[in-house]
Amino acid sequence: MEGHKNILVIEDELLIAQDLSYLLEDLGFNCIGIAKNYERAMFLFNTNKVHLILCDINIEGEKDGIETAYELNKIKKTPIIYLSAYSDQDLISRTSDTSTYGYLVKPYNERNLDVAIKLALNKFYQKENEIVNEDFLSNFTTREVEIIKLLASGKTSSDIAEILFISPQTVSKHRSNILKKSGCKSSTELLHQYYR
Repeated sequence: MEGHKNILVIEDELLIAQDLSYLLEDLGFNCIGIAKNYERAMFLFNTNKVHLILCDINIEGEKDGIETAYELNKIKKTPIIYLSAYSDQDLISRTSDTSTYGYLVKPYNERNLDVAIKLALNKFYQKENEIVNEDFLSNFTTREVEIIKLLASGKTSSDIAEILFISPQTVSKHRSNILKKSGCKSSTELLHQYYR
């Protein structure tokens, strides 16, 4: 990606946040601000162009980092990398409702942070710029198209079942039919056909 990318840091420990801000500048990114709570994050997000969010999970206030990221994503989808001292499965699964593009366990180092940010930016903005092959979609039913689009947005079968109010078995059946119709052997191959 070209040029300086604006990064919002959501972290309530001031020394860690400032260190992170300096580190971002050293890596060639622009830290547009540090938010220690939901309200400040919302203000900074709404008054700046934000390309990526680095978000601690445990922050001050009523809303934690995951809830804050969820609210920010309602305004505009933005890639998020979570920073946490914890890596338990419950926390990680809670992050799946947001645009999670990485999860770094503290303490992280400069190299890990740089790689995580660059991968997240490339993956998110590449997906955003990809063009959907509408001719390919014309071969499928309305329900199958919904499922393909949800798969393309990174949703799992259980996510899709919940979103569409159908059983996971029904989703599996649809996915199987979609692969047969498309002649694809895997979901990855299907998504390559979906995008030009």
